Amino acid sequence: MQRREILKFSAATILAMAAVGSTSTEAFAQDWPSQTITFVVPFSPGGSNDVIARFLAQELTESLGQPVVIENRAGGGGSIGAAHVATSSPDGYTFLFTSATIATNAAFQSVPFDLSTDFAPVSRVGTSPYIIVSRDGLGATDIMEFADIARAAPGELSYGTAGVGDSAHFLTELFSRAAGIQMEMIPYPGAADAQVDLAAGRVDVVFTTIATLAGSVAENLPRLAFTSPARVPSHPDIPTVQESGIDFSFEHWWGVLAPAGTDPNTVNAMNAAIVDAIEAERFGNFLSGIGGQVAPSSPEQLTDILLAEYAQWQVIVEELGIGN
Repeated sequence: MQRREILKFSAATILAMAAVGSTSTEAFAQDWPSQTITFVVPFSPGGSNDVIARFLAQELTESLGQPVVIENRAGGGGSIGAAHVATSSPDGYTFLFTSATIATNAAFQSVPFDLSTDFAPVSRVGTSPYIIVSRDGLGATDIMEFADIARAAPGELSYGTAGVGDSAHFLTELFSRAAGIQMEMIPYPGAADAQVDLAAGRVDVVFTTIATLAGSVAENLPRLAFTSPARVPSHPDIPTVQESGIDFSFEHWWGVLAPAGTDPNTVNAMNAAIVDAIEAERFGNFLSGIGGQVAPSSPEQLTDILLAEYAQWQVIVEELGIGN
């Protein structure tokens, strides 16, 4: 074969390949999913991330027609599992099921990923407010009375958290700034330990969740307010911090992220599947049973939430002079 003929053949081949390539993204989206999908949970089995992820995986397995399996990769406050997904192939078959703690951890400590560049947010799944619980005998029946007591004795009241850098640690500091109060932080090995000391009267207040509070020794202690923007339907008698007169609100969230570079068509297809699954009555009942509520989002909305919280926690870390 002559060189000219080879060049002609190559050119024709390139044109054909270009034609095929122009439809490859669409074809890939239409074929997805064609194999098992993995949700990486960056915490040990049994926690809220794991429980919610497993329920969602069951729903998606039915709707997508492919197995959706859970892989627990605990450690580093969630950073080990997150880093695994950040460096995984963006082929649409590996996702991270995470929570608001990913932003807290990234602000507090060095992590092997960049929140702004290493992930493609897919959808928020649900939210859960924190509830503010005080010890018996403090004399506060609502959050404004609590704030008044704290202002009258700067630095004398204490709050319990599951360690320095814990979400409740940062959240309580954020609340303190909004309320104009100062409290001493008492770190514990876990949230349950903090609630034991709250019930014993050794710490004055704890920010926790309904799911964590349920069945604990602190379950029947004074509940001052929820941190959500609106009242929680399952507990309509408990006011929010905001409606009580302090300009503050915050909700813990769970959501799904993909590795950066994942095809936008696949991200949107997974988003649609997640939204359909969580808006079904079965999932809503499950989530409300553990103190949460369904809260779907677009990929763009979750991106905004993630980066805004990260920036917010960076300010708190700098003000407290902690982290590395």
